[in-house]
Amino acid sequence: MLTIFSGEVPELNAILLEKLGPKHTITTIPASPSDMASAKHFTDYFRQAGLRARLQSARFYRDVRKLQNIINNSDAIYLMGGNTFDFLAYAQRAGLFSMLEHFEANGGIIIGESAGSIILSPNITTALIPTTCPDDHIIELESYKGMDRIPFHISPHFHPDADVAQNELDELQALAHVSKCPVVVLQDGEGLVIEGKEITQKIGQPKMLDPGTAPPASIDSQVFLPAWAAEV
Repeated sequence: MLTIFSGEVPELNAILLEKLGPKHTITTIPASPSDMASAKHFTDYFRQAGLRARLQSARFYRDVRKLQNIINNSDAIYLMGGNTFDFLAYAQRAGLFSMLEHFEANGGIIIGESAGSIILSPNITTALIPTTCPDDHIIELESYKGMDRIPFHISPHFHPDADVAQNELDELQALAHVSKCPVVVLQDGEGLVIEGKEITQKIGQPKMLDPGTAPPASIDSQVFLPAWAAEV
């Protein structure tokens, strides 16, 4: 099972508590072993929600064998927010995706938040789209493919009342159309429960952008979509 968060989603916390039971361990996986301060903040959020979350020291995340061990000894893995390019680079170095695939196949629950959910998509284009709020693209990667755990892109932290909201949706619609892959747009406070490849529960009213719908003619996808956007 997989749960996807955008911001704080109390309903998903309650679902996790029910699924995991009173005795469980959620282990936070940071976007980078050097970002332990943020990892502590996210871990504390789950603790305050009554979940038994833990954070290891940085050396556990730098050592592939130690990382494999802490994943295998967890009931749920939390993939935190942060810089998506950093997270994908770390996941590639550590072989994280194969570890997570084995973990979930053996009954583990994966929790993805922001960047931690984007890396579960076919690729990480939504780290750059919408263009109003891109992640810093400092690291050049040989591949921008994600885990492909879910058959759609995730775009978190959407603000429908923002002046740029419609333009952001138009850009995301262009991504869906070019990549022939749906885009799920989440406001903070919204989330998903996914069993296999199917969304089994929605918290809030996530938007699903259909790849069969073309963006407005004013949107030139060649201007802002990276070359690897269609690689799904």
